[in-house]
Amino acid sequence: MASYKLNVARIRGCPSPAKVAAALQQFGLPETEEFGVLNHSASEHAAFATIVRRSQSSVQQLDTDSKEVTAAPVERVTLYPFGVHPARETLEVYAGSATGIEQVGAFFSGCLGFATVTEAIEIDIVAALEKLLADTQRFQIRSVRLSEYAYDSYTMGPYTPKFLDNDHAQKFLEKYAEAVTTASVKFAAPHGRANATLTAKACFTYSCNEDDQPHVQAVLRKLI
Repeated sequence: MASYKLNVARIRGCPSPAKVAAALQQFGLPETEEFGVLNHSASEHAAFATIVRRSQSSVQQLDTDSKEVTAAPVERVTLYPFGVHPARETLEVYAGSATGIEQVGAFFSGCLGFATVTEAIEIDIVAALEKLLADTQRFQIRSVRLSEYAYDSYTMGPYTPKFLDNDHAQKFLEKYAEAVTTASVKFAAPHGRANATLTAKACFTYSCNEDDQPHVQAVLRKLI
C-alpha cells in the first residue's frame, strides 16, 4: 500500500480555474523568486499544479586539518502539489503538513496577486467517525489522541489509547469526545483495506491500494 496526504482548507475569492491556470503559466519558474511553478493543468471545475518553494539553510562542516567548523549555505526545495476548486471554495494540498496550506495560500495572494483568503477548516472528529461508520464497510476505530486526559490527580496529560473493537472505542469517546484531536481508523476499499488518520484541522493521512486512492479521497472529502 502507498501513503498519501489530503490537507483541505477553505479558500475565498479564488477566480475561475482558467484564470488560475493562466496566472500559473505566466508566473512560471523564475530563478530569482522564492516560489515557482513546476507544472499545472485545469479542468472546468478545478485547477491543479505543483509549486516549488526555495529556502536557504546552512550545513556545518568540519575541517580536520585546521580543526575549524564552517557553515556552507545550501538551497532547500519543498514541493507543494495542490488542487483548487473555486466553486466549492476549497483548496487541497496533497503533500506535507498543515503548513503547506499556508504556503500555497501565500503563493496565491502574494505571487499570483489574487484577492484570496485561505482559512483552516475545523472538523468534529467524533462526528466524522460516526459518518465513516455509516458510510464504509468493515470500519474500525484503531486509536485516538486526546489533548487532555486525567486518569487520576497524579496521572494526566496527552493520551493515545488503542482499541480492539468499536464498542469499547465508542464508550470511551462518549466520555472524552471534547478532548479528541486525532483518530486513526481503517475501513474496506474496493481493492483492499484503507488506513486513515484524521485531524481536527481537516488534514488527512491515508494508505491504500493505488487504485483505491480516488475512492478513499472521496470518502474523506465527505467528512468536511
